[in-house]
Amino acid sequence: MVKMLSEIKESAAGIRSAKLTNAAVLGDAVKAIRKKKPKSVVIAARGTSDHAGYFGKYLFEVYCGLPVALASCSVYTLYEGNMSLKDCLVIGISQSGKAADVCEVVKRANEQGAVTVTVTNDASSPLAELGAFHLDCSQTNEVSVAATKTFVSQIYLMTALAAKLSGNAFLRDTLKTLPAVLERTYKLEGQVEELAKRYRFINDSFVLGRGFAFPLALEFALKTQETCYIRSRGYATSDFYHGPIAMISDNTPVFLFALEDTTKADSEKMIDSLRSKGAEVMVFTSDEDILAKADTGIVIPGKNFLESAFAAAAAMQMFACKLSLLRGLNPDSPRGLSKVTITK
Repeated sequence: MVKMLSEIKESAAGIRSAKLTNAAVLGDAVKAIRKKKPKSVVIAARGTSDHAGYFGKYLFEVYCGLPVALASCSVYTLYEGNMSLKDCLVIGISQSGKAADVCEVVKRANEQGAVTVTVTNDASSPLAELGAFHLDCSQTNEVSVAATKTFVSQIYLMTALAAKLSGNAFLRDTLKTLPAVLERTYKLEGQVEELAKRYRFINDSFVLGRGFAFPLALEFALKTQETCYIRSRGYATSDFYHGPIAMISDNTPVFLFALEDTTKADSEKMIDSLRSKGAEVMVFTSDEDILAKADTGIVIPGKNFLESAFAAAAAMQMFACKLSLLRGLNPDSPRGLSKVTITK
């Protein structure tokens, strides 16, 4: 078994460990945040971690009532900007904890007296040591270049922090069910591989999702770029109408994440529009009605949108891995990439 696939299947065990490892620090972090009463949240991250940050953006805005900005790290590292972060909660996310530009944002935030939280898979990393509070992904060492189980831990920890800060019972209760949801998703491996065969020869694709599905669309686009060398582009479903939909023609592959009742009507409208233009639409969904509207797709586990989001994360990771192998590639070691990428 390639490492990417085995590491995908380690995600559930990892978040079970993360629950225990981070229980005390989550409590301490929330006490500090409530005492500080930040007016907003700034999240600094790159690549896959940036997509986890987008997931956190929806969580903190919907459940905590705090506006969230994704940091432009180059404001500090290239332009010597001096933004005020003193009234913010600043979160730095990096799988390796070695992202120099993310470290710089957190460093500046510390100097200004902001509450800082860092999320890494290495408690001894530079970023972990910079955070006033460090949340550990608690995954075993990730060898494959493509981040999989660490992404799942990152969105899990974003959910756990939002749940603790908001006191929201839905988030708190759903956190308990996520490992089992992931394990049910792993059993779909055969179905995922059969679906991947249909897309073996594509060179381009669009990936769409709205709300909590949007970060997953971005992450799936990245996964197919780096492991399959497909020119994929992720969009919010709502934004796709504002220009990009003009690029749709006969047999254009479009992958759509449709995970929640709130966005069901939007998803159905988009599928109808895409198919009327000749697109080939595959869906990741927990809704049989959505599947019936698409050309093909997979029904993933999930009694609510949050469970479905975690199931979709595992399913799309498996899809990218299987598709890479079907194309004769090595998903563990994509060309021109290394496990740790450092930008400034």
